[in-house]
Amino acid sequence: MKYLLTVICIALSATLFAQSPRLDSTRVDTTQFVKIGGSKQFISIKGNKSKPLMLYLHGGPGAASASHREQITHILEEHFLVVHWDQRGSGKSSIGNLKSPTLSVMKQDTEDILEYLLEAFQKDKMIVVANSWGTVLGFHLATEYPNKIASLVAVSPVLDNQKSQNTAQAKLIKHYKARNKKEAVRQLKAVHIPYENVEDMAVQFKWISDYKGTPIPENEFGQYMKFFKEWEPQWMPLYKELYSIKALKHRTLFKIPVYVFIGEDDLTTGFELTQKFYERLEAPKKQLFRLKNVGHQIPMYKSVEMQNLIYNVLAKANK
Repeated sequence: MKYLLTVICIALSATLFAQSPRLDSTRVDTTQFVKIGGSKQFISIKGNKSKPLMLYLHGGPGAASASHREQITHILEEHFLVVHWDQRGSGKSSIGNLKSPTLSVMKQDTEDILEYLLEAFQKDKMIVVANSWGTVLGFHLATEYPNKIASLVAVSPVLDNQKSQNTAQAKLIKHYKARNKKEAVRQLKAVHIPYENVEDMAVQFKWISDYKGTPIPENEFGQYMKFFKEWEPQWMPLYKELYSIKALKHRTLFKIPVYVFIGEDDLTTGFELTQKFYERLEAPKKQLFRLKNVGHQIPMYKSVEMQNLIYNVLAKANK
């Protein structure tokens, strides 16, 4: 009987060992909370730990991406060790972080996550892929820590919110005036720029969507407004700080390669403004990617194209 039990235990052990990951495996697929800026913040890590480290900085502020990383970075995870970080107050990092964070706090958190990841994975540098609001943090890292950033990918960068919104406003009003859409013109003219509250933000968003051929039905708009209202107390103060960013007033100099992605239909951060920014951008290597038939939400609507372009340009750069 003892012999039989021993055989069964050995067999079970062998089966369990065979089904578990190999001890020398380089694949990583894990989530954890780490202490950043004195609070617990959530990170999701997936890819190959022998490959270059890549940090994805999500948009918003407040729009965490870790929960839908399969859509955003599934291709990149085959070639890099990709980290999604739910920033303070976002996604799974909202627990215990309910106060409205300031821009300086968010920048400090980003510095802390940079240091943590480089040490944890014993890397000298990382690639930063930043989307929309995330580019504010990405530009900060690229400026302050060029020796620790291998390259920066800036998707739909935030450059000058006031100028972007004024440009969009003028285009929208002209468009709806030409079509004699009086209600659209009336609502748009009531929008304050800079935004005073989420009503301003939501109304301009509504007519941008309509302009692009994806109108929001009134009952659905009520849901959007509910979302904006829930978002407002925590994030509007930080959003208003972004009006101080005037990246088009001067030449931007980076000491690292920079790759800029813009949607040709982007009215949120302004396609034309991004083009001007790129032309004045100075970097040892730079490249602009113009994606057709997409606006501001490149990671959502052009994810595969975006990822393939990122991989190809970075692979070529490292040859």
